[in-house]
Amino acid sequence: MKNKFHSKIPELSPKESLEIVKGLLKRKRKIVSKNVKPGHILFTTYNAKFKEFTYDRTPLVLILKRSPGYTLGLNFHWLPVSLRMNLVKHIMDKNRANIRQRKAFKFTYSDFKPMLKSLRYAPCIRLYINRRFGKQGVVIPGYKLLEIARLRTETFTQGKYSASQLYAMARQAGARKAKKK
Repeated sequence: MKNKFHSKIPELSPKESLEIVKGLLKRKRKIVSKNVKPGHILFTTYNAKFKEFTYDRTPLVLILKRSPGYTLGLNFHWLPVSLRMNLVKHIMDKNRANIRQRKAFKFTYSDFKPMLKSLRYAPCIRLYINRRFGKQGVVIPGYKLLEIARLRTETFTQGKYSASQLYAMARQAGARKAKKK
């Protein structure tokens, strides 16, 4: 049975996405560590260490955990829009008060992890090296999550893969890895 929430909310067209991105880029600033904390959404560039693997050069990341060297984040671009919308619903349900007050989401990765695992969202969890993030970007407030999650702003390397294809490939790789254990 399809979730009514995400079946009514379509992915934005490339033209609609471009207009929103133009607006976001007007707010582009130097990324300061104090603004990149769990619950915030970061839109910036990324220069991966290992170029032979597919990566997103412009990640749209919900920060889950951060240390001085690394950031664990949920990259919305690695999910098909229907799965993004399902995830958005769960996040919004858990953060209604913060959204109304236009505050950052409140959660710990430990609280969030069981939900992500049960929904099979592991392929969208990425570990980023902090110094490989672009120096500038946009920290997006949580109350804009619904609009932002619908954007088509991914720029994957290694060919023209869609989020759906990458998600399927990552799930298959995870299944193969699990069988070997």
